[in-house]
Amino acid sequence: MTLRRILCLTALGLLSACTAPMHGITVPLTPFKADANTRPLIAENRWQPYSANVPACGSPDVLAFIQSRFATREAGYWDSSIRIVDFTQPYEIAFRPWGPSFVPRRFCSVTGLFSDNHPRKIFYSVDEDMGLFGFGWGVTWCPDGLDRNLTYAPDCKMARP
Repeated sequence: MTLRRILCLTALGLLSACTAPMHGITVPLTPFKADANTRPLIAENRWQPYSANVPACGSPDVLAFIQSRFATREAGYWDSSIRIVDFTQPYEIAFRPWGPSFVPRRFCSVTGLFSDNHPRKIFYSVDEDMGLFGFGWGVTWCPDGLDRNLTYAPDCKMARP
């Protein structure tokens, strides 16, 4: 098969995938179609299932992780000496807000006392299997007012459910 023919078939497949109505999986140029009556896939029934066991919002391991990573980021990237000194009032915002077919996540908020004597809200999520190379839980966090590169802009809204 020539390269030109391969490219044409690939383009045709992409075109049909982008323009086809959502009636299940279709493979271009074949009569295959997925069964429309299949059960929805929930995270615990996947080939490598999730357990939905993620640490609580006030877990010392989670808060120490945020404290350590914040200090590393501020010193190394922003050349700042701001540190998180203490945490108060951790609470859960939502657990699995998008339903059972998504990765188990616990969305949380905590008030952090920073070394510049300003208390700030920190929004974070604890995600199952989102650690290094997919092992263990991972934490995504955003301190309100210190999101300098606007990763979770506006006002850490993208770090919340």
